Amino acid sequence: MALMMRTEFGRRHVAVPRMRRMQCVVPVILSGMTMACSSAKLAPRDPHSSAPARLAAADVLVRAGCFDCLVEANREYLALRSIDGVAEAATSGAIRTAVLLAVRERELGTEDSGYLKRAQDLLAGADATLQHAVAPLLDIADSLPVRGAARMVGDDVELARMQAANRNRQAWTGQLREHADDDPLSAYLWLAFNCAYVPAAQHSVEEWLKPLTVWRETALVAFKAATCGSTQRSALESLLNADPRFREIEYFLAMNAAFGGKIDESIERLQRAYDWRPRWPAVTSSLANDYIALEEFDAAVDFFDRTLAVVPGYADALLGKARALTYAARHEEALVALDRLLASGRWLIGDARYWRALNEAELGQNDEAWSDVELAAGLLVNAEVPKLAGIIAYRLKQIDVSRARFDESRQRNPFDCETGYYLGVVLGEQGVWGRAAEVLVETDRCLQDAERSLQAEIATLQMSTDRLERRQRQIARRERQIANGRRMMATSWFNIAVSYYNLSKKDDARQYAERVALDEQLGERARELLTRLR
Repeated sequence: MALMMRTEFGRRHVAVPRMRRMQCVVPVILSGMTMACSSAKLAPRDPHSSAPARLAAADVLVRAGCFDCLVEANREYLALRSIDGVAEAATSGAIRTAVLLAVRERELGTEDSGYLKRAQDLLAGADATLQHAVAPLLDIADSLPVRGAARMVGDDVELARMQAANRNRQAWTGQLREHADDDPLSAYLWLAFNCAYVPAAQHSVEEWLKPLTVWRETALVAFKAATCGSTQRSALESLLNADPRFREIEYFLAMNAAFGGKIDESIERLQRAYDWRPRWPAVTSSLANDYIALEEFDAAVDFFDRTLAVVPGYADALLGKARALTYAARHEEALVALDRLLASGRWLIGDARYWRALNEAELGQNDEAWSDVELAAGLLVNAEVPKLAGIIAYRLKQIDVSRARFDESRQRNPFDCETGYYLGVVLGEQGVWGRAAEVLVETDRCLQDAERSLQAEIATLQMSTDRLERRQRQIARRERQIANGRRMMATSWFNIAVSYYNLSKKDDARQYAERVALDEQLGERARELLTRLR
């Protein structure tokens, strides 16, 4: 088919394919209007027409209650603030969801994203009615604590929050109770404030839910009720199964699993929480501590480092990293971490000095180790500090000091086999034969009990369904402990024999000397002693 067109060069037929006609630009004079086929477009959608539906959808997200739901709702409210007819409701929603997000971050112990500041900025430009209704809620929200010790604010800030809550508790509780069912933020804060500042023994979540006739059935409030005080595992599992977007629930279920001794489940859930939100100090520090419990020290160091990347001054993470490095025999690196902790000059200084002394002793830096362990002794009261001091003093040939420190440690913990062993050795060197024999006989029993416990642990690990590599590593570590214990046992038997020999208790001496007569290290000396005992 051809279309007749007039050109400047006269009249002629030009064949134009039907499809091209839809793409060309053809001037058509019609009632004084010029139209171009390629420029024809649908009229733009009126954003005002969809605004009420979008506002309602954002409200549904708030009721859903998950962190990602609140983020999405907040984003939509902010986008709707410029549209007439919904601007006021959108501004109110944007402020309230920002506060809910700030509170949720504190409950989770995540990195602070600045949501409370955003809410304050939005409220500053809102009308007086909204300011009057919401400003007290921002004050209440700002008084809530951060979960866990891995905080991005100092203890002075946390103390000020607690003081504000206690100072205003009666007024704030009354206000929250009166308006608890007015809106999602009031409902959530009513529970959150009571959960944070009513003593755990007086928690009454069911009573607190009664005023919430509108909001009680929402997932938003159900989440808060399930995490108030002790975690309600079944309720949280139901919420997560109903809405997989509730990914923060993994953290609470991980804590519940850890308290129940289910370390593998705890790590699996914490890892899922970490994959969702990596900059989460409460999660990374929990993973690090779980890996220490599993004797996976390099992994523990890695997650302590991830914690410190968000909260550089977190003393527990610095100390935890130093401990993990010590267990991994990475002593120089441990000292670097401890120096960083000591440079803070505030927290865990006694612990830092103790672990510094331990690593210095492992490196043979005995003079430095002695200085640090003495500083630790002035700050800590436990059995480990004098025990380490006794070891260092012995290496420095301060035998009397060594004995005094081992005695002090044994008084504080009489069940430490190693301390008894060292004390018995020192007493033998001092020629205090009667007490040396007494202490070493007790140490022998202690070491045998410890070996039985380690053998039982190995049997349990052999039957475990845990990963083979992990089981092998844990079994190997216990086998090394058993070997070390047997070495101490053999030395104790020989020293008991010598002590009884010097006490003229020949029968007792012979009994213990015979136990080590074939020992590779002490056999020759034991056989010589047996010759004297004939």
